[in-house]
Amino acid sequence: FVEGFVTASLTVCIGAMAIVGSIEDGLTGDYSILLTKAILDLIIIMVMTCSMGKGCAFSAIPVFVLQGLVTVLAVLIKPLMTESALGNLSLVGSILIFCVGVNLVWEKKIRVANLLPAIIFAVAAAFLPFPL
Repeated sequence: FVEGFVTASLTVCIGAMAIVGSIEDGLTGDYSILLTKAILDLIIIMVMTCSMGKGCAFSAIPVFVLQGLVTVLAVLIKPLMTESALGNLSLVGSILIFCVGVNLVWEKKIRVANLLPAIIFAVAAAFLPFPL
């Protein structure tokens, strides 16, 4: 049970769609990325549950907590988000989701989780005194 739970939780919690989707939901109310991720996660977890046991099904709990916390934090920072910061966030988020797609389609393995700090840098770049 524990091995399946931990493996499935890490598989579905670590990823750009979880973070970017939650931020997008908190800032704009657009939950389309989270809905797409939920459908993909359902398929992945069903396959993992068949091979690793019913502990995989309980991975929904940490996913709900992680995405919920990120969404709430995004709502809290919404007053700081300017049009430029939202544009940068959207650009970097779209690139990260594209990288997830590349990993799914081709044999290339881009470590998307390592690129997640780019979201913070993208928002911070909007507040620089000179245009980029």
